[in-house]
Amino acid sequence: MGLIESRILADHVYEAIKLMIQDGALKPGAKINKKELESLLGVSQTPINGALSRLAGQRYIEQRKRRGYYVRVYSCKELVDLFAARGAVESMATRLAVETATDAEVEQLTLFFSDVQFPLSDEAYRAYEKTDREFHSALIRYSGNTMIQQMNEEFGYIVRAATKGLIRPPEETIGEHRAIIAAIRERDAKLAAQLMTEHHLRSRNVLVENCQD
Repeated sequence: MGLIESRILADHVYEAIKLMIQDGALKPGAKINKKELESLLGVSQTPINGALSRLAGQRYIEQRKRRGYYVRVYSCKELVDLFAARGAVESMATRLAVETATDAEVEQLTLFFSDVQFPLSDEAYRAYEKTDREFHSALIRYSGNTMIQQMNEEFGYIVRAATKGLIRPPEETIGEHRAIIAAIRERDAKLAAQLMTEHHLRSRNVLVENCQD
């Protein structure tokens, strides 16, 4: 196999394992079985070792001395720091989205949460979780900033890996979401960005009060 082919294979294996972590096929705290990966991906241990080393460097996984690789478990401190960082990043993304999004894109944002009614059934609660993720992802996408999009990908993975469901109940966040959307619709970039910062910092404060490793 030539050098180019080896690099292509290594990238493929890396992306495959990373996706397994992000999708939850490899769960936080789980030991990574190299033999199973060899069989599943149909490759030798060489590209797997390279991929695991690369993922460890990016802190998706951790290597424990004489025990192998494990999917990382995120601490409360890391989650608290994450939501502070998300507040800063998404605040900028929101400001950029207000300034650059097309009228059609802004109109698309106004449709999020428009049909939410309380009390929520179990099914409606799960739908709210999905809408929450899609709303924040849409804002990131409409910012047009590739660096912010890359950071959001990692942030989203950590949140999914380290939390179960929403940090705060829909009854508490629905008003915040709708206020952000209203500011975006008015093309008030400063207000929309401020509301987004406050939205994430409130979640951070809940973690500060309640999170236990």
